[in-house]
Amino acid sequence: MFKTILTQLTGTDIDGSVLSMSADIAAIHSGHIDCLYVAVDPADVVRQASQIDLTSSTMLVEALEIIERQNKEHRSHARNSFSSLCRSNMIMHTDVPNVANGVSASLKETSGNEADCLIQEGRFHDLIVLAGGAERDTRLSSQDLGEVIVASGRPVMLAPEKNHPHSFKSIAIAWKDTAESARAVTAAMPLLEKAAQIDVLTANEEGSKAVDCMNCSDSVVRQLSWHGLKARGHFVLPAGRNAPDAVLESAQKAGADLLVMGGYGHSRLREFIFGGFTRRILKGVDLPVLLFH
Repeated sequence: MFKTILTQLTGTDIDGSVLSMSADIAAIHSGHIDCLYVAVDPADVVRQASQIDLTSSTMLVEALEIIERQNKEHRSHARNSFSSLCRSNMIMHTDVPNVANGVSASLKETSGNEADCLIQEGRFHDLIVLAGGAERDTRLSSQDLGEVIVASGRPVMLAPEKNHPHSFKSIAIAWKDTAESARAVTAAMPLLEKAAQIDVLTANEEGSKAVDCMNCSDSVVRQLSWHGLKARGHFVLPAGRNAPDAVLESAQKAGADLLVMGGYGHSRLREFIFGGFTRRILKGVDLPVLLFH
């Protein structure tokens, strides 16, 4: 079950969709939402200034003043968004585990490197919810997101930019015969067990591997059927499209309100090299995506 959910608050307009989706997930299992706001640490600005030989003290002072002003504005916005979430959804504000049924939430404020803070906090939660799409890059770059996905050891849910209710009754699995896909299916089980419809989508641009893809999707369907879940397999023909777009379009046509997939990629020190499907997802899609490395 997703009983503890870590939700990133940026203090910007993208928080609305992230909070809404976190509340929808928490409602399924009477979970707790830990909202985390990370302010920019002025000390980091000073260190960066020394590295680029910023000799003008006036420029440094002005930069620090801008950071402090933005921190204050974003912190206030984050607090208001959190209060609005609790008020509109009748969510209990508490830091103590609640034995009674119902959703609860808390807000933690800190400063530092956003990715590092999310990784550290995320390891003690069942799920991490972040904003998806280009708007996220203003706070958490794709490289930083890669850090969170790989180093937290937890599934990461990307919320779409458009804010609307999510029932998670129809779920699509973007299946590839890899360990990442297998782990993603296991991580998504708390939601898959509640779904009314599950579509397992496989696609391959190499015609010689089409049979293998179909066999894989059938094997996933069989595995899920042992859990009493209703699933059906589909081999998606790219038909002139790239494989990621073909799978996304198929998921949308199936009426899916969640896409489950492995987070494909590897790191070179702190630089993450993503696969084509993951890069496409990070650009933003119209449905939530659960990623697990």
